[in-house]
Amino acid sequence: MSLSVSTTVESYFRLLRNWDARSKKNLIIRLVESLESKPANDFSACFGTWQDDRDAEEIVREIYRARQNNP
Repeated sequence: MSLSVSTTVESYFRLLRNWDARSKKNLIIRLVESLESKPANDFSACFGTWQDDRDAEEIVREIYRARQNNP
């Protein structure tokens, strides 16, 4: 574990050590579940896919039409 991660973990522990047992158990459960779920390997998977009926040229034309020059 790197020094900065270790320091961060220690900071969180100091913050959480005063929580009641039930809250700590809930946090542990959520952390374990996060370990068991598969993370998204692709950053773009965090967002929805682009859905549009227009073709690329039409989208580009609309972008150019919407431009405004501000002096």
